[in-house]
Amino acid sequence: MINVRYLSHSFGRYWALKNITFSLEKGDFLFLTGPSGAGKTTLMRLLHGSLPLQRGAAAIAGFDLKNLAPRKRYLLRRQVAIVFQDFKILPDRSVWDNVALPLIVRGMVKNQVQKRVRAVLRGLSLDRKSWCLCREISGGEQQRVAVARAVVVNPKVLLADEPTGNLDKKLSVQLMEVFRQFHVHGTTVVFATHNEELIRSQSGAKVLALKDGSIAGANWSLEETGV
Repeated sequence: MINVRYLSHSFGRYWALKNITFSLEKGDFLFLTGPSGAGKTTLMRLLHGSLPLQRGAAAIAGFDLKNLAPRKRYLLRRQVAIVFQDFKILPDRSVWDNVALPLIVRGMVKNQVQKRVRAVLRGLSLDRKSWCLCREISGGEQQRVAVARAVVVNPKVLLADEPTGNLDKKLSVQLMEVFRQFHVHGTTVVFATHNEELIRSQSGAKVLALKDGSIAGANWSLEETGV
């Protein structure tokens, strides 16, 4: 589902990633760990097609990122959803509208949109906030809206960049259960976090640690595979 080989990326003279190689199968759950500045967000953005590949190769959900034309990125994002650290929600639209938007863009019929959005909002305890404008809700609630918008499309791969950062322990556990359910049903999850308790809570998850843009450790064999 994800194959990364010798992936490196720089911003000017600064190398954010250096020779990253790993692979994940369908339904794997990966915790991406490491201190701030380790390269986690850069790796997420590369896998989502938000940054161009400079060196190395990567494939995700059947897409070769090295040869993916900009005009085809929308096809990638139908299969690969991301929860950004800074949410990227529409502040002057309601919670419901933010979550429904990716389904409407895909041309889903109205009753299916309503059913799916209602279920996701209920699962994230946002149903009572459905018609609030996103600028009027708390940061933690905005973060859950971003998660809801990502999971509502039932992606093949779900990328999450510190999704529990603004949540209390109870909501973090609840959010983790949402990710776990998608994982159980075959979604490949890449979850960036510093939270050791969350990592311990997900039995059988793979863990990849980054430091200064390089792989510092992993709890499974990082075999070199072609892409």
